[in-house]
Amino acid sequence: MTDIIIHEWNKDKFSNSQQEWNKLLHHSTSDPLFMSWEWQHTWWQTFSEPNMQLTLLAATNGTGELVGLAPLYLSKARSKKIIITRRLQFIGNCWRGKATMRTELLNFMSDTSCSKDVVNAFFQYINQLRNWDELILADLKKNSDTYKLLTNAPLLPKCHFRTTEEYDSFYIDTTGNFQDYIQQLGKNTRLRLFNRRKNLQKLGNIVFKPDQQDDTKRQFKLLNGLHSKRWGKPVFTGARLQFNQILANLMAHRDALSFSTITFDGKPVSIQYNYIINNHKYNIQAGFDEDFHKKIALGYLHFGYEVEHACNNQTTGYDLLAGEGKNTSYKGHLTKRSVRIINLQIIRNPVVKMLYKLYDSLQ
Repeated sequence: MTDIIIHEWNKDKFSNSQQEWNKLLHHSTSDPLFMSWEWQHTWWQTFSEPNMQLTLLAATNGTGELVGLAPLYLSKARSKKIIITRRLQFIGNCWRGKATMRTELLNFMSDTSCSKDVVNAFFQYINQLRNWDELILADLKKNSDTYKLLTNAPLLPKCHFRTTEEYDSFYIDTTGNFQDYIQQLGKNTRLRLFNRRKNLQKLGNIVFKPDQQDDTKRQFKLLNGLHSKRWGKPVFTGARLQFNQILANLMAHRDALSFSTITFDGKPVSIQYNYIINNHKYNIQAGFDEDFHKKIALGYLHFGYEVEHACNNQTTGYDLLAGEGKNTSYKGHLTKRSVRIINLQIIRNPVVKMLYKLYDSLQ
């Protein structure tokens, strides 16, 4: 067993840790986008409030090398309108609280050489902290060591564990041939994703422009405009827009930002906002003109162009993430591959624990 020492990083250390944070990330199995310093630090800088106390745990080995990070914060929360608890949770989400930018595929980051020792040390440290009533692990990767060790061993004794939600985070394997991919789709999905390209091309000059990184303000303006036309409101405003603009600029420096558009006779009619890290593409948001043509689903066709581009350019996966569409669960039609994510509520406060046990028994 490796000797692991747990420290708490302050805000200054957090702000100046980009290089060592991402070095550890490279040697872990944590998600390279959502667990990156760029995403985590930007989320904290954008969405944190005075009542949120940074509780960023860092693990070092016997030689002082960083081998783990548990990005957490503590805040007071009100449940059922009457129960006030001190809630410890992941940086990146505000569970059942204010709207922020959702962060998926979370876990305790650890070097693969000593992952179990690091995760155990984090939970031992958290168990000794006396300032929390409930620990919320939202959007936790179910196949992570964090989840497996927590649910298979009494790392947090005398706590009541509740699974509040489970989701599928979808992804497409793009290591193969694009024609093979579309052939395994259902008939209607294949029609929308690929076959109706010929109808689109007959209408005018159609151009698919992938992997754009220039003029992010213009791209977000286009994304918001197309989203408003379809949903009646922009997708990113206020702090959410600020978060994405800062993150996009940081990721552009890493050559990881990837906007793509479809233009019709020079006019943009569809846009996707993506990131590419370690040859893996993430679709964060899409916007398109829903009224473009009654027989042409621009959103599906755009996904088809993106998947084909990924297959032809050594991209190993195209991540659609969790969530559903406006009219259908389209992600399940595009792929059968997914990663399971879970929301765990771990309650230690005796009174709150008793109330939830009673509530759960009645359910």
